[in-house]
Amino acid sequence: MKQKNNLKLVLLMLVGVFAFSCAKERSPSLHITVIDEQGVPASGATVHAWPGDNALGGTVNEAEMDKTGVTDLSGKVTFDFKFSAVLDVDVVYYRTTQVVGYDSIYDPITGLATGATQILVDETDSLSGHKVVKIESLRQKSTDNDYSETVTLK
Repeated sequence: MKQKNNLKLVLLMLVGVFAFSCAKERSPSLHITVIDEQGVPASGATVHAWPGDNALGGTVNEAEMDKTGVTDLSGKVTFDFKFSAVLDVDVVYYRTTQVVGYDSIYDPITGLATGATQILVDETDSLSGHKVVKIESLRQKSTDNDYSETVTLK
């Protein structure tokens, strides 16, 4: 009789261990790739992910959900979040290119430019992009809970 009670106790303990050893929630990671209109990665772009006006309902901790980062040489930036959310992703990128210009002296008597010299001039374009993304905390056995999004600048 005592052995049956011990067996029942052991089985009950095993059921309790299995019932409470479920997979824990995995916090989501958001991987943003930023490209310009020609498909070139935008290195040095500022990316801001935050629970904006498109987020339905309240966000648990807005301070922890508001992230800003700068893209690396491949145009990528990663943010780790603790909660599920609908996020606005805003990107600003200042692209500087060099163009050929001419520097010359204007002759007021003849009305012609004289002594034109070819020079390189820096031009800066301001590009931006926006995307709304949804990330979720998942109860799963795998450690992969990554969300990858691409934002194209215009």
